[in-house]
Amino acid sequence: MLPSHDSILARGAIGAAGIIGSACRWCARRRYEVAPAAAAAALTGLSWLHHLDGVNLAEHVAYLAATAVGGALAAGGLKHKNKTIASAGAGGMVVMADTWIGAGLGPSVPSLIATALLTGGAYAAYIPWLVKSRQDRLGLQVKAAKAGVIPAGLGDNALAPGVTGATPEETALMRALVAMLSVVAVDVTSLDYTPFGWRATVVLPAGRDTAPQKVIARKDQLAANLGLGGKLRLAKGERDNELIVSLYESDPLASPIPWPGPSTTTCLDPAVVGVDAFGEPVLAPLLYNHVLIGGATDNGKSGIQSVLIAYAAACEDAEALLIDMKPGAVEFAPWRDSALALADTPSRAMQLLKEVWAEVERRGAILASLGEKKWVPGKHGPAWFVFIDELAELVRRVPQAAKLVESLLQVARFTGISLVCATQSPSNRVFGGSTDGRQQYQLRIGLGAKESTTSNLIFGPGAYGEGWCLDELDAPGKFLRWDRENQIPVEARAYWMTGDDVAATNHRYALTAQSEAREHPEHAPDPEDDPTPPRPPTPPSGGPGGGRPVLRAVPTFPDGSEISDERHVALWQAIEKTGAKGITVDDLVALDLPQFAARTSVNGPLSQWRRKGWVEEAGKQGRAMAFRTVPRRAVAAPPKAPAGSEPVRVGG
Repeated sequence: MLPSHDSILARGAIGAAGIIGSACRWCARRRYEVAPAAAAAALTGLSWLHHLDGVNLAEHVAYLAATAVGGALAAGGLKHKNKTIASAGAGGMVVMADTWIGAGLGPSVPSLIATALLTGGAYAAYIPWLVKSRQDRLGLQVKAAKAGVIPAGLGDNALAPGVTGATPEETALMRALVAMLSVVAVDVTSLDYTPFGWRATVVLPAGRDTAPQKVIARKDQLAANLGLGGKLRLAKGERDNELIVSLYESDPLASPIPWPGPSTTTCLDPAVVGVDAFGEPVLAPLLYNHVLIGGATDNGKSGIQSVLIAYAAACEDAEALLIDMKPGAVEFAPWRDSALALADTPSRAMQLLKEVWAEVERRGAILASLGEKKWVPGKHGPAWFVFIDELAELVRRVPQAAKLVESLLQVARFTGISLVCATQSPSNRVFGGSTDGRQQYQLRIGLGAKESTTSNLIFGPGAYGEGWCLDELDAPGKFLRWDRENQIPVEARAYWMTGDDVAATNHRYALTAQSEAREHPEHAPDPEDDPTPPRPPTPPSGGPGGGRPVLRAVPTFPDGSEISDERHVALWQAIEKTGAKGITVDDLVALDLPQFAARTSVNGPLSQWRRKGWVEEAGKQGRAMAFRTVPRRAVAAPPKAPAGSEPVRVGG
């Protein structure tokens, strides 16, 4: 029995649908192979529709002009040996010629011939590129498999395999990494936009040549591959295979940032040093943290210290103590009135460090009597912040200071005493060569430097390879900050205090005669059956316990020059104490002075002082010659001008 007419139509429809579906699936799988033929066929079909609608003279002229422009470009490219322009011009000329023929003749043999030539030319250029792209993809898959990259990380775009991200910036970054490493990144976990650019966290595949340090070392190549305008910065992320990529399309730190004034009145809050490249304030917790500020000269170390001194001066529960070895204390002298003490000579610096150490011991005893482990400003007394400008110069001129600084770095924090040290060369030689005191600095600030080694000296070995690149800071005041909470380098710029800002702040917080020994909030135990022991009374004089540390008169030689070597002070005072009678070398040895327990050690400085005329022979005592210091000559007062005479004018 024959099937019904409806059944035959249904089967025909189903078969046709199946054929069409198969054709569509085949075209989907081969979409890249059939793309040129489909484009040529669509273009020819549109030109035939134009023919059916009619083509007037103006439209023929337009087709002719477009074809002529393509030919001119092709000829110009060939003449000037520019392959790109020549190829674009030839392609445009062929396309416009095919369209013009189809529009003019409609469905005809000449039009089909033109379409066939267009399709063949397109494939002649397209097939080699398609083959190379697939070979590159296959090679990429092999390398990725060796590196342990999951297949999902390769992407499914055959035209740009493995390098298509969610945003144009992510795509450009992934392509740049593939071009440099020949292996695609595992993932871009985050890409955040800022007012000045963007920042991304990239997870790199495992491998020795794909470690973040290797990528950072080739930053210039990555920037060239990225092809985006702006300043590129790279840093190692929190994990070993993470790379932080920051692109600053504009420099938010190009101009100095004016100091906005004190941000707090208590040292329990951190100091605000400046602003980072993302517009966030840079915090510096000075309390219970020693601070190291390093970098080349004229890059802003003193500027940052001024901001921190202003912070300490404004805090009601903190005091600033200053040590400046530059002649005249040019950096810290403007802060003299608001500081608890200023040491501007080697002897005064040594005295001040000893005062600080005595205060550490005093505070330790108080905490022990109270049964507490940490000095709390506002409860027990003020915090002390000891600022040292150019630590290396202090240690060079006062070698004994190295041991005291090292001891303070190790044990002073719990007593509320912190050191803020600035230096150009923060190596272990600064601390006498015995230990590396950098380990005691919980907050480190690095400013611009000419050499990459400076980054490793400030932030530790290998820091430069992890992105702490101080040689990339291109303006005074720009810095990188490291502490426990901030271990990824972010460029920042410190606030700029003008001379007027310094003078006004120093005047505002000056320690007047009535307030220099001001009472700070003391410990007041609550009434209870077993009250805590009261703290010892504050001595009325300066030094440990309250008020300004009293810096004694500096010992000098007869010519008025300072006795800078601490070891020679005791020997000189022993000779000077005997007066005109004098003392023999054997008697000096018998005094058992530190480092002068032998005749040879005494004879060295004694001979120098005799040659300079500061020590003379006083006669024999027994069989040995005695020596005494020469009398000090009083400085003559300047002569008075005769009555009625005109004063002497200098200049003008």
